[in-house]
Amino acid sequence: MKRVLAGLLVAAAGVAWYARPVPEPAPVAHVVVGDAGDRLATTTFDGPMVRKRAAIAIKPAPGADRASIARELRALAAEQKLGRLTDATFAVFSEQLLEYLVPEMTLVLDEGVRVYDAEALMRDHQPASVAFYLVEPVLVHDVTFCVLPPDGVTPEQVRERQDAEGVLGDALNRYVTDVQPTGVTVRYFGAVISDETITAVRESMGRAAGVPAGRVHVTANLPEPGVDLSHGVPDLRDRPHGH
Repeated sequence: MKRVLAGLLVAAAGVAWYARPVPEPAPVAHVVVGDAGDRLATTTFDGPMVRKRAAIAIKPAPGADRASIARELRALAAEQKLGRLTDATFAVFSEQLLEYLVPEMTLVLDEGVRVYDAEALMRDHQPASVAFYLVEPVLVHDVTFCVLPPDGVTPEQVRERQDAEGVLGDALNRYVTDVQPTGVTVRYFGAVISDETITAVRESMGRAAGVPAGRVHVTANLPEPGVDLSHGVPDLRDRPHGH
């Protein structure tokens, strides 16, 4: 049975938004959307393939340099020992947040970094070039697709065929392709994608390699446990923390 990322997650994720520090709002209901940002995602690829993260939605000030904002925030995160900030699409955010703001920049923090810590980072170190920001707990897919072509087909040819067909760009938006000595890997990090999208990617890579889609493997980039969606979307709020 497919595990559906749908329905209301009542009081499951608090959304914090700031132009300047304001009181923390009450938690809101939200749904998980696919990377297109316009429909619910249904996936059986959960567990270690799905991760809970804290994400920052950013609206730069008019004329601000986005690359400069990203560099400044990455340096601040490293200084605060919060790890890396990874680019993602706005579709990682809840439907409710996106109704309020479609961010021009989305940065996702490392596994284990709390929303509380992300809020503190932005509250205490908000760059002058950031006009407005939001912080929210999100679910992301962190997976790698891998295909090994048969004799007579090189990994370079597989990549060229994939790029020419364009299905991966339409399906995943952001992804990283690596040509390995014996095959091709595609790493995807972003909003939870549906089984339908994963099937489309596997079929495209299979066509490019000249093998059935079933020979395109999908693996988690991080170990267990990840997020189990068999009983619906879990409570994404941070656990109580000390000061």
